[in-house]
Amino acid sequence: MRTFKSLALHSCLFFSGIVLFFTSCSDNSYLNAIPGESTALISIDMQKMEKGSPVRNEDTVLKSILHVKDISDCGIDVDHKMYFFESQDGNLGLCAKVKDHDDLQNWLHQLSQKGTCQELSEHRGLQFTVLKNAWVLGFSHHAMLIMGPVTVSAQAEMIQQMATYLKEDEDDGIKSSPLFDALDTISSPMAMVAQAQALPQKLVAPFTIGIPRGADASQVLIAADIKKDGKALLFHGKTFSFNHDVDAALKRAVKVYRPITGRYASTMPSDAVVGIFMNVDGRKFLPLMQNNRGLTALLAGINEAIDVNSIMNSVNGDMNIILPTMDDNSLEMMWGAKLANCNWLGDVDYWKQSVPKGGKILDSGKNAYYYTDKKTTFYFGASDDLQFYSGSSAILARNSILKSKDAIPSSLQKLMIGKKMVMIINLENTKRDKKQNALSLFTGFLSPLFGQVGSIVYILR
Repeated sequence: MRTFKSLALHSCLFFSGIVLFFTSCSDNSYLNAIPGESTALISIDMQKMEKGSPVRNEDTVLKSILHVKDISDCGIDVDHKMYFFESQDGNLGLCAKVKDHDDLQNWLHQLSQKGTCQELSEHRGLQFTVLKNAWVLGFSHHAMLIMGPVTVSAQAEMIQQMATYLKEDEDDGIKSSPLFDALDTISSPMAMVAQAQALPQKLVAPFTIGIPRGADASQVLIAADIKKDGKALLFHGKTFSFNHDVDAALKRAVKVYRPITGRYASTMPSDAVVGIFMNVDGRKFLPLMQNNRGLTALLAGINEAIDVNSIMNSVNGDMNIILPTMDDNSLEMMWGAKLANCNWLGDVDYWKQSVPKGGKILDSGKNAYYYTDKKTTFYFGASDDLQFYSGSSAILARNSILKSKDAIPSSLQKLMIGKKMVMIINLENTKRDKKQNALSLFTGFLSPLFGQVGSIVYILR
């Protein structure tokens, strides 16, 4: 009997040891520090990065984030994924697993002696410092958080908030969020899931095309794997929704896109902020456009005077929408498309007679016109070879279908061919936009990890 009891006891201890071993190896409790209501989430698994990748070396990653020269024995566990996030209130953050609390504490103390960060302080049993007077760093025995950027006056409030995050349990952290579940299904070394509403207003439209009337961007999510290609970050992604009806509508909308031929790939100037490219039958695309708040808002200034629906019905082929700036207070855009016919030209005389009070439509050449009122000026017309061109100035209108003298690199142009829908974002020019949004994860937080990054390219799967 004693032998049996001894064997049973040793067996229990043995299996308990195995459980503890695997539990410790897969300890993801550090993820509880990521706000559960985050609107954007990006994971980086450095162990799976390709050799030669600028983020393959963990020293490079952490040096870029922490702006330090030496991170040896810093106490951070680089064998676990790092996560970047945007919290619901718009703050940006990084979460990493702590390997050794004492090593991290000693390392940050050394950095403070060099002036890289402030001396460590304690709050609610946690350690905090400030990097570069803008980024608050806090850590527990399990997790390290960096959040910001914040002003000096807001740092105390940020420490309070981060202390709450660092003490969250699994029910309140990101692991209980559907956003995390969706991210966890992407096997790429770098992956992203974000709510469409986390993006600047003018970038939301391409991701919400197809959603039912009454639905909004908060119900649409973007999932993508991320890859560096030259000076571009490529996002191969899709849109989806946790709402069954919205998700079904998004899937139907994807079928409207046809392979891009590249006709307008060279029309985007290198100093434009955004370019959106697709190939559609306008008759099928029109109902999607009519239900899309982003597109209707973008064209709101001209749609009262010009029958955009009639023009869209005539489109059949490649189409581009290019935004020179991200200014929400003015209509600056270029819009070009291949036409099946020019039937809408027969309606222009009627448009001239029915413009809203204070506006007028005038001729500006053969099959060319412009609408103007106190707030908006918009030029549009049709070329002899069945192309629609338009823009917020005569030059922008003509250039919407012409090769730009200073076009985006040919490497970006080639990426469009054969794809369903492509959006190119010029990161350098988005820096003019001071508003905090998900793009800041790249312009202010992530881009240093990848060396020189000029563009983000979203390619719809």
